Amino acid sequence: MNIKTEKLSTDILLGKPEGSINRDLVMSHEIEGVHIEHLSVKGPQQVSEASGRDHHDVLLSLSGKAKLDVQEDENQVNGNFIIKIPYNTEYSIRVEGKHEFNCIIFRKSLDDEDRQVMVQDMKSHHALYIKPISDCQTYTEDIKSDKTVNRIILPEGMVPRFCMGSVQTAGPDEVKEHEHPMLDQLFFGLTDCNCTCYAENEKAVLTENTMLHIPLGSKHSVTVAEGQKLSYVWFDFFKSLEGQQYLNEHHHMV
Repeated sequence: MNIKTEKLSTDILLGKPEGSINRDLVMSHEIEGVHIEHLSVKGPQQVSEASGRDHHDVLLSLSGKAKLDVQEDENQVNGNFIIKIPYNTEYSIRVEGKHEFNCIIFRKSLDDEDRQVMVQDMKSHHALYIKPISDCQTYTEDIKSDKTVNRIILPEGMVPRFCMGSVQTAGPDEVKEHEHPMLDQLFFGLTDCNCTCYAENEKAVLTENTMLHIPLGSKHSVTVAEGQKLSYVWFDFFKSLEGQQYLNEHHHMV
């Protein structure tokens, strides 16, 4: 049982000509039914994505400035944003002038049961969800201290069997040991993150722009030393729709 980590380079286009694009697979084949790409764009350039009935796209913007064109609307993206693309809808990412933009694209595959649930609320699934992470709703959790700031970034139900949130605190602090065998979990380190993740007998340091995979079913915890910062986004990929109840049972919305 190993903790896998992968570092993303947000300056990969440094020295490249205007209009450059770079796309890298992230955590390839780590989680069944999940395709992850790190997209870097140097303006002026536009990246267009086709619609599809077999998946949902969710974007986490990391840095830079771009315009998101979806359903004939233009949306400004600057810094850390969460974006849930409307189901089965084309969209474009436009980077103007000499700006650069970095984001992670999560393409979550849908099975028959997912689609059956979506039919019950297609209006919501066809709607765009876009918001700065700092504006997302906070929650508390028993395994975290009172000084920890937790946010739900992609609430339960917006994309079947996929949720996202963030955790921020300063050391010394910890996320106490726990386990959740009903889901696969990834962490992604935000600005100045420097904390240590433990899973069974393994440990790994999580730093800025690093993605980490918690081994499925493992007991795991996180610590941050004095003078250091814990700041990451978590991504939960549930094995079943019923498993999503874990969030409602353990997260207490503020």
